[in-house]
Amino acid sequence: MGKITVNAPADQVFEAVSDLTRHAAWAAHPINIAAEQDGPIWFGHKYSSGKTGKKLDRITVTEYSPNDRFGFQVVMPNGWELDWTITLTAQGEATEVERTVKVTKIPTYMKPMLLVIAMVGPIFERTLTRKMKAELEGAAS
Repeated sequence: MGKITVNAPADQVFEAVSDLTRHAAWAAHPINIAAEQDGPIWFGHKYSSGKTGKKLDRITVTEYSPNDRFGFQVVMPNGWELDWTITLTAQGEATEVERTVKVTKIPTYMKPMLLVIAMVGPIFERTLTRKMKAELEGAAS
């Protein structure tokens, strides 16, 4: 979806992006993200995500390569499934962060929504990356 450069070291950025509970603070709308199990983040680690009182998304970590790549699958109650990948590239004291998403499953009747998402998705992405960048660069100071 997009690339940004964060003025923080890759290990610090990876620690943040691989902790999905932190993503709630960066979202364009209020959501909660909670780990469904204790222990370190690793392949298969599960989370739930959504608005209070609503059906929750199920999230599973699918890729975990420290300071390099982090991936997760989101399964939504409405039948959508998304695969997210976050790739980090160290650039001296800064880190380039690239976020990509692939819709892997969508109910046929909802396919017209893909056009709407293509139009508004970049707005949500800019909000998320701006908030993430501000938090991490503030933490790096």
